[in-house]
Amino acid sequence: MATDLGQIKVVPTCICSLCCLGLILLVVMIPLSFKSLAQGRYALTLKWGTQRLLPGHTTDAGMYFLGLGNMFVEYPSTLQSMYFANSYNEVVDTDDHPSIKRGPIRARSKEGLEMMVSVSFQWQMTEHSMRPLYYILGGGTEEQSLYRDEFVRFARAAIIESCANFDAHFFFKNRTVITQDMFEKVVEYFARPSKGLDLSIRGLQLREVDLPDEFDEEIIKTQEQMQEVEIALAEREEQRITLEKDLAVAKERVRQIKTESEGIAEKTRLGNDALVKHTLNLQEKQATANSEILLKFLSDPDPYQRLFELMEIRALSAHNESRILVNL
Repeated sequence: MATDLGQIKVVPTCICSLCCLGLILLVVMIPLSFKSLAQGRYALTLKWGTQRLLPGHTTDAGMYFLGLGNMFVEYPSTLQSMYFANSYNEVVDTDDHPSIKRGPIRARSKEGLEMMVSVSFQWQMTEHSMRPLYYILGGGTEEQSLYRDEFVRFARAAIIESCANFDAHFFFKNRTVITQDMFEKVVEYFARPSKGLDLSIRGLQLREVDLPDEFDEEIIKTQEQMQEVEIALAEREEQRITLEKDLAVAKERVRQIKTESEGIAEKTRLGNDALVKHTLNLQEKQATANSEILLKFLSDPDPYQRLFELMEIRALSAHNESRILVNL
């Protein structure tokens, strides 16, 4: 009878213990089933049991019930930066959005000259690019995720390919064209939806190009010679302007002399015309008078002798006694 009473006390004890254990597990499991998503993050849901992604994605910040063991695979949704440089003093990072920082990229110019290139650019992930990216490169933390290392490799390949399109001296003449070509190459490497990679590149900055010292010295000499050429061109331009000024003055002087000469010639022509007209008029009147005189003596047997006699009589009648000569 005592054994039966002991068995009756054990059953409630076990039931009570199981209830307490279940309650404890429930209290522990419920908080572990909730996951939070911070602002500026995208997330995919990874099922713990199968290690597969659940359908859909999460883009809004907040607290979500995922189930025990399930977790978020997070990616940044904001604009991110990648730097290839020696110094990062001006770079300001936050714990939630650390930038990717690497050393300068070793590249070669079109003629094969080695150079160290420092660049930076900004990229942003789209919500539709998370799942293909996870299947290719997986997830992980910001510092240890595989895709960040692969992004560095893609960026280096794009910059190296772009540098090989230009001669070394061109990096001193027109960096705008080179920067645009680098930007296009980076976009080409990071925007490949057919291969599951679809990132938006927002801008690229060519920060510094370090060439060998020998080449820098030759560039300095070239620039000095170019300055001398520019000085010579400026002096030649000054001389050209001076000569053009002298030529303009000479042309103006020639025009003035020509105008004066034309005036003198015109004056002479008008004077000669007046003299010719006067002479012709005088000769015409004299000829007319002589013609009339001859008509009066035409019937005379010796008209010329008669004319001379009349001229002699006229001269003697008009002679001034104070003069020795007679005006015929």
